[in-house]
Amino acid sequence: MQKMPETTARHLGAANRDNGELVLQVARVLVPVGATGKTKAAIKGRREGEHGYLMDFGPLSSILEGGTKERVNKAGKSSGKGPKRPFVNPALKATDRKRRARANKALRDAIKEAGGNG
Repeated sequence: MQKMPETTARHLGAANRDNGELVLQVARVLVPVGATGKTKAAIKGRREGEHGYLMDFGPLSSILEGGTKERVNKAGKSSGKGPKRPFVNPALKATDRKRRARANKALRDAIKEAGGNG
């Protein structure tokens, strides 16, 4: 059991990276794509530290997720609201079971490896 922190960090780090890639993959499918495709291209992930993974959904993600308030031009005329078009939260929800199962498996594998049973 002396190896537990080392093996747990290694296994959970790999699971974390795989889970992040899964969420990004689903988000790329769900993101509303305009004529340029910049919103899809802005979705990226990268390793953060030794065992972390950072997901970046791009600069427009908060606007797309939550919509916008009523907008008014210089003349005072309303240009309407930006509709909510969520893609991040649905991606997280769609992958929830898979991500939990992967994390649980990583913990089981770490325990087996630290105990010398695997």
